[in-house]
Amino acid sequence: MMHTLLGVMVVAVAGLIMGSGAWPFKLMRKFQFEHWWFIGMLVGLIIMPWAIMLMGCPGALEGLRAVPASAIIKANLFACGWGIANVLCGLCFVRIGMALTGAILSGLGVSVGAIVPMVFKGSGLFKGAADLNSPAGLTVLVAVAVMLLGVMLASLAGFGRDRELKKLQATSGGFMGGLLMAAAAGLLSTGIAFSYVYSQDPIAANLSMIRPASTITVAIEENEELSGQREVRPDGTIDLPGVGPVSVAGLNARLASERIQEQLAASGIMKSSTVRIDTGSIVVTFAVFAVSLLSGAMVNIGYAAYLLTRNKSWHVFTQSWKEIGLAVVIGVNISLATTLMGKGMLLLGTLGASVGWGIQQAMQMTGSQAVGFISGEWRGVAGRPRLQMYLAIAILIVAASIMAYSNTLPKYWSK
Repeated sequence: MMHTLLGVMVVAVAGLIMGSGAWPFKLMRKFQFEHWWFIGMLVGLIIMPWAIMLMGCPGALEGLRAVPASAIIKANLFACGWGIANVLCGLCFVRIGMALTGAILSGLGVSVGAIVPMVFKGSGLFKGAADLNSPAGLTVLVAVAVMLLGVMLASLAGFGRDRELKKLQATSGGFMGGLLMAAAAGLLSTGIAFSYVYSQDPIAANLSMIRPASTITVAIEENEELSGQREVRPDGTIDLPGVGPVSVAGLNARLASERIQEQLAASGIMKSSTVRIDTGSIVVTFAVFAVSLLSGAMVNIGYAAYLLTRNKSWHVFTQSWKEIGLAVVIGVNISLATTLMGKGMLLLGTLGASVGWGIQQAMQMTGSQAVGFISGEWRGVAGRPRLQMYLAIAILIVAASIMAYSNTLPKYWSK
């Protein structure tokens, strides 16, 4: 229960940071979107996570060479989709407007991101996710439906606000084409989560180093008695009932898992078993995203570079060190938000991919609206639009609460 509460808090904070993390751009006077996006993505997806991985994961490059190429390719295909979604999002703003684009992206993103991991199971811990027709799965579907209601209300509020402020956005290009692009962007936007959900286990296993005098979590398939937290003694061993001391310190999680498997087989306890070790290191979560989001980073940075070149505005970077600093803050927020999302998913357990994504998305929308209120986007707006937005935020919080509750329910119907 404590892990569930902590996981809910972590993914909620991740969503709030992701939704509000771009607030520094409102203080910028010289930088346009492409300037702060270029620096933010470079810092948040390349410089910060890779620096943390190389400094905090002993033998990181050697560990990466041991990761199956299929895991890295799979992760980066999802990440590339997420990068393309960001580009499509910008194009859709021009074609069909921000409010409708936001509604389609959020609605499809929440639905697909929460449902798919229960149908096609993720890697490692997420392999044990509940099915859709389980008590937990059905409750997640209810939460998704409630969240979609919140998204719809937020969209109506956005339309109403712009109408009152006489700021209805001029659109250009084919409307139907814009709708199709928004739908594609909504589906692809889940790539930031799927890159982690479907590839984190083999990457983390090769980058997690076990240290003496630490605590690790050992999960042994179909053996709850031997599974659980284990203290690594100063001499580098852990104690497994019926097996005795097993030396694991100095090994990465993959090699330590293989050693435990060998000891279990030699002791005659389990001939064939899947063993997974989690060191609980937040540094490893940074490292996983450094590797899995690399292609997405390239797409985002490349698009910003294209805009900078097209607009001949590279020289603007030299005009304000203050705004460079603000863009760096955006990058730090991006890196923190993605890492906390991944960490929170793991804390939530087997259903964490679905529940974590749902809560994160609800809080992300809440965070972005909070920035809008604080920065004055709603100044001068009263009546129905403001009431609709208040109600939308309340509904999103209720949906997140239902998501959290689903994580406490059984994965199977009792016989």
